[in-house]
Amino acid sequence: IIAGLNDKLPDDIAVLNCKEVPEDFHARFMCRGKEYEYIVHNSCIKDPFYKDTAYRSRIAIDEKLLDKAAQAFVGEHDFRAFCSADCEKENTVRKIYWFRVRREGDMVVFTVAGNGFLYNMVRIMVGTLLYINEGKIEADAIEEIIRSRDRTKAGITVPPQGLYLNKVFYDEEGFD
Repeated sequence: IIAGLNDKLPDDIAVLNCKEVPEDFHARFMCRGKEYEYIVHNSCIKDPFYKDTAYRSRIAIDEKLLDKAAQAFVGEHDFRAFCSADCEKENTVRKIYWFRVRREGDMVVFTVAGNGFLYNMVRIMVGTLLYINEGKIEADAIEEIIRSRDRTKAGITVPPQGLYLNKVFYDEEGFD
C-alpha cells in the first residue's frame, strides 16, 4: 500500500507508514498532536532555490539563544498572544510538547510539537523568537507575553514560506 500510494502521490507528499484503523476514524479529530518546522535561510546572500520554501533573514541568528528562549513555550498555556488578532476561538489553551531551534549550515530550523495550534501560532512564535534575536524583545520575555494574552506584545507573523507540517501524531508514541 505504501509503495502504491507513493507512486500516485505528487512529489511533495510521501506516505511513511500505514495501519488499519476503526471505521469511525477521523484524521482531523483523532489527531493527538502535530509537529511543525519553520525554516529560515540565514545568509546575507539570497539563494533563489529557497525563494518560496524558506524565510530569509540577513541578521545573524544565535540559535542557542533562541533554543533556550523557546523553552518558555513548552507546557500548557493560554496562547491568545500568539494567534492572529482576528482569532475567534474561545479556548486558546494549547500544550506544547517541545520546541527546538537548531542550525544546519545557513539554515536555522525551528521545530515545535503540540496538541494543537491556533491560526498563525507557529509563525508568531518564530517571529517572536526572531525579535528576541534582534534585541527587540528581551530573551526572558516569553512567559510574560503568554501571561499578558496581548497579541501586540509578541513578535511579527513571519511569512508562510518556510512553514511545514512535519508530523501528525495519533497516539502517544511520538511524544518525547
